[in-house]
Amino acid sequence: MPLTGDTTILVPVDVSVTEPPDQVILELLRPVNIVVLGYYPVPKQTAPAHLKEDHEAEAAERLANIVSKFARADHDVEDVLVFTKDRRDTIDRIADQHDCDAVFVPGETDTIEHILVPLRGDVNLERIISLVGDLVRASDAAVTLFHSVDEETDPSQGEFILRGAADRLSEEGVDRDRIDWKLSEGGSPKRDIIDLVADYDLVVLGEAEPSLRDRILGAVLTPILDEIEKPAIIVRDIE
Repeated sequence: MPLTGDTTILVPVDVSVTEPPDQVILELLRPVNIVVLGYYPVPKQTAPAHLKEDHEAEAAERLANIVSKFARADHDVEDVLVFTKDRRDTIDRIADQHDCDAVFVPGETDTIEHILVPLRGDVNLERIISLVGDLVRASDAAVTLFHSVDEETDPSQGEFILRGAADRLSEEGVDRDRIDWKLSEGGSPKRDIIDLVADYDLVVLGEAEPSLRDRILGAVLTPILDEIEKPAIIVRDIE
């Protein structure tokens, strides 16, 4: 069944283990359409077909159980089961095939009350704002928009970007008193984001520069995701 809503998020889940989604994540993603990617990791020296023959039934049962927790009447949920040796390549391929707007990366959190949204200028800005608007309108969460400028850049340029993004988020129906912004001057954007995430429950990041491989994560986002423990949503740049 084709998805019918405006926003679709890919949720990768390792179905080689029992890994039910947290209730807080189920509530967070309730306003959007979901594609649940059940991936079963295949060791390098193992033939995928052999592993699939032995474990497909149990993997499919686990996937069906996870999908049932996401299911609701007003939005669609699709599922895909893949036995793979390359998780990142599989995520990228399935996200392309299903026209997903973003990819969910799991992490540890008890609640979603404060969301950090780092911005790289106007790169992918409309897609990021649209997705954040979808999530926040259906919750009580507050949003902090973040941008970093180097020592050679006029800070007013960063303020212009952040104020404009706040205006767009307000136009998306988010109350202005739930929108804040922070500007960093002359620091390291990656380090700033990693340090800030500790004070937030979720981070929404724009996709790294598209390339032939590792497009969703890439060299920019992987160091951030490796160091943070909070859940993240990666908004894809697919224009």
